[in-house]
Amino acid sequence: MGSSGVVLGATLHDPVGRLAGAIERLAGPLREVFPAIALNISDATTPEVIAAARLLGDRVMIHAAGEAIIGKARRDAVALAADGRPVLYADFDHMLRWVEFGPEDLRAVLATTPDVDCLVVGRSERALAAEPRRLRETEALVNHAHALLTGKHWDLMFAIRRLSPAAARLIVERSEVDSLANDVEWPLLVRQAGLRTGYAQSDALFYRTIEEFGAAADSGDDDPLQWIRRLEFAALHASAMRRFL
Repeated sequence: MGSSGVVLGATLHDPVGRLAGAIERLAGPLREVFPAIALNISDATTPEVIAAARLLGDRVMIHAAGEAIIGKARRDAVALAADGRPVLYADFDHMLRWVEFGPEDLRAVLATTPDVDCLVVGRSERALAAEPRRLRETEALVNHAHALLTGKHWDLMFAIRRLSPAAARLIVERSEVDSLANDVEWPLLVRQAGLRTGYAQSDALFYRTIEEFGAAADSGDDDPLQWIRRLEFAALHASAMRRFL
């Protein structure tokens, strides 16, 4: 079991109870890939989802729910997972979709450039083209600013990172961004420290809100609040990049 040799560290937030069935259905495939699974679960998650996750997770902790501390929860998930082996950080709903719809793609990405300390995993051009418009247009600004800063045009805002033991320690000890703008901070922090960064693309990754987990399509592009939220997220990422100018 756990053929990749990479420990999964993930955050899980499901106040609407969408993930319990998927966790039970996909526990076997996850165990085939990951030798250990660490889950940092929000206290707003429904009891049935927490119960399913506790059966799957080798290490489990609970954190207070809050959008302003998503980055801290992610950092704590890395700390929980870190045991001297590489760590894959992912939001857990993304992970469930990936192992269900692209298991071979997942294995290939985990095996990509093993000497890289922080592997940013993004969506391919084909996968991005199918994403909601509000994501494509706002995330493109963040990715462009990052490209000007580093020369690397990467898809940054999908929150999946494979970390070497050295990079995991660095992030746990030195990350300062508690918001979801850790998406840009982590690879920039690794780069600043002189460790190696790299990039891999996936055709199998795609976005859904937790409320629409399992839905055939996203329905948020007609909601002004969802656009406002994505603009706010982009601004957080822009602020996080200032530290590295």
